[in-house]
Amino acid sequence: MNPRIACSIAILLASTVLLGACSSTRNWDARFGKSLRASLASQAIDPGAGRAARSVNGLDGKSAAAAQERYQRSADAPAALAPQSIGGGAK
Repeated sequence: MNPRIACSIAILLASTVLLGACSSTRNWDARFGKSLRASLASQAIDPGAGRAARSVNGLDGKSAAAAQERYQRSADAPAALAPQSIGGGAK
């Protein structure tokens, strides 16, 4: 057998044995995503809101549609800006 290949195999086996003794991340894996779930849960105002049969306070359909239409039209033609002078203005 070629000594170069034998040396490569020996290094590969030694590194496999050494890496096999490394510890895993069991402590991290057990808590993976816990902070994200806690953060999302803290943003809920009422977690049981979906189970309650309460009416929603807000706009009726016609008012909401009119508000949406006004909002869309406001972006079509922006209001004219007042002329401004630079450097103190003229008298």
